[in-house]
Amino acid sequence: MDPEHLKEIRGTWGDWLSGKRIALALTASVSVYRSPDLARLLMRNGADVVPVMTREAASMLNAEIMRWATGNDPLVEPTGRIEYAELTEGSGRVDAVVVAPATQNVLAKLCAGVSDDSVTLLLSCALGNGIPIVVAPAMHESMYRSPVVMELTERMRSLGVTVVGPRLEEGKAKLAEPDDILDATIYATSPKPLQGTNFLVTAGPTREHIDAVRFLTNPSSGKMGVEIARSLRSLGASTTLVHGPINVRVPLDVRSIGVTSARETLEVCLKEGGNAKGFFAAAAVSDYEPVEVFRGKIETKVQGELTLRLRATPKVVAEVKHAFPWIDLVVFKAVYGMENDPVEIAAAYRELDPVMVAINDVSKSGVGFGSVENEFVVVTRSGLVRRIGPARKSSVARALVELYLREVEGLETG
Repeated sequence: MDPEHLKEIRGTWGDWLSGKRIALALTASVSVYRSPDLARLLMRNGADVVPVMTREAASMLNAEIMRWATGNDPLVEPTGRIEYAELTEGSGRVDAVVVAPATQNVLAKLCAGVSDDSVTLLLSCALGNGIPIVVAPAMHESMYRSPVVMELTERMRSLGVTVVGPRLEEGKAKLAEPDDILDATIYATSPKPLQGTNFLVTAGPTREHIDAVRFLTNPSSGKMGVEIARSLRSLGASTTLVHGPINVRVPLDVRSIGVTSARETLEVCLKEGGNAKGFFAAAAVSDYEPVEVFRGKIETKVQGELTLRLRATPKVVAEVKHAFPWIDLVVFKAVYGMENDPVEIAAAYRELDPVMVAINDVSKSGVGFGSVENEFVVVTRSGLVRRIGPARKSSVARALVELYLREVEGLETG
């Protein structure tokens, strides 16, 4: 049971790691000061975090801080209980080991099979029991670029270890961003039913320029499409995210292509869609664009009134489906007020043969554009009608992908 000060933390930012137990291993890098924040990030996404520290790491960051941060007793000095084995076997088995920060010393020990402290003992047992390992190195840049570390990195990857590369700044190979380590942990602990497949996802708004500084757009944040891309990637798919102007971080290992307008979105999707198994069209693509784009900036002193002539933009989903008839199409439809039956709304897309039509009523407060949560009524090709949400967009995204998998292949993701 969580201590009182942790009860309101777990799962508050998402449930990607709900039910997962993660061993967070700390080694003697200066970056160890960031470990409590990383622990809390994993917990805020649902994980139970058990800290494991080398003696040297515990001399730099007091073990009591990690006890307070996680609610679990840190493992520093192994005892006759062989705690490292308890963490990799039986009921106490962890779902992954995350080494962050990881020094060159621990990387070398991992690759050589040296087990002489709590962290390396844990890593040896994790390798032996097939437990995923995520390593985030942190050291001086000159050390990181040495042939020895490059060889160690390749060796770790050959052992199935996930390596989250550092940020090379100011002569340092600094610890990767916690969100990237989180993404790697999510990926490492997820099943891979989509391994070997490619998916295309669109996200965010488009901008249709009136002049050089003004444009037509909508309030889409892109969060929904980003979470769908994260969900597909976590299940093993190679994922390309085509997005309009957004301020949302793109997940680790998701290929990102930025666009501005509806026509750019279509151009990129037609270029990228040929190898895609599925297309989740979650972007809020503008329905109209100005017929004429004024050069420079329109001056109100010169034009006190302005009349705009608009024309419909190309329909991205229709053009992509026409170009690639085999693609599994998932349509997202925003409506303002659910006045019509969802089945009737979905029927308008029948000729495109979508796997699913996800209908979002943006007239509801707290769901849809720019919000943390979302809600859909989904109509599937087989005739199933299901309501998903209201819930955090990360949860909704996973539910949508799960429903897609069941619809096309009868697959389960968990």
